[in-house]
Amino acid sequence: MPAYGSWGTRMRLLLGSLLALDGLAWCLSGKLNVGTLLPLALGLGLIAPVLLARRWQAWLGRAAWRSRAWRAAWWIGLIWLITLLLFFWHLARQQTTQLPQAPAAIVVLGSGLNGSQPAPMLQLRLDETLQWAKRYPAAAIVVSGGQGLSEDISEAAAMRQYLAGQGIAQARILEENRSTSTEENLLFSHRVLGTRGLAADTLPVLVVSSDFHVWRARRIAKRQGYGKVMTAGAPTPLLVRYNAWLREYFAVAISWTLGEF
Repeated sequence: MPAYGSWGTRMRLLLGSLLALDGLAWCLSGKLNVGTLLPLALGLGLIAPVLLARRWQAWLGRAAWRSRAWRAAWWIGLIWLITLLLFFWHLARQQTTQLPQAPAAIVVLGSGLNGSQPAPMLQLRLDETLQWAKRYPAAAIVVSGGQGLSEDISEAAAMRQYLAGQGIAQARILEENRSTSTEENLLFSHRVLGTRGLAADTLPVLVVSSDFHVWRARRIAKRQGYGKVMTAGAPTPLLVRYNAWLREYFAVAISWTLGEF
């Protein structure tokens, strides 16, 4: 039996257990993505060497390169953790600022459905949109989001229904129902606005998303030619906040690699 007396060992077990349980709970609920699978993998990676301490040490001791590789992996993990914490700190500082001018259009980005109803995170984005739509009644509204594999209708259709049910005139709402990513959300919404004679290249456009997502969305929008893009972030529930932030960490890395901003 491994000994669990040291402070470091106990901390690894505690942290590993919390990460593994968090990831497992989300996976069992059907949420399979980087933000749920990575905590599960990290948790198991922390727990396994402790539970199998003797076998693990014996395996490392059979070849010098294994021990060196294990130490290098710890250093790489530490550096990665520092960058992750810095990224979390950056996201925590994101907030909506006062708009310098009235938007000609409001673009709200999709975020998933439960069947045909907006999932909690998307509902928060729509509630944020409602506040801005009422403040700027002349602004057109683009609801952006295609239909996922587990969704009964497109996100755009569900978003239109929600906003209309809250008193927003149907004539104000434009649907973009083909996108499957943030880049496509903004690219296709740009085209939808153009069909209504609203040039996103020159007119002020307010993009509404979750608070953790607005930084990347704004940078992508600027790359795509939105000349006067502004952003507003809806709050992210604490229960899903850090999983969402973790997923966004990798999304930013992928967007940067693909040259989306």
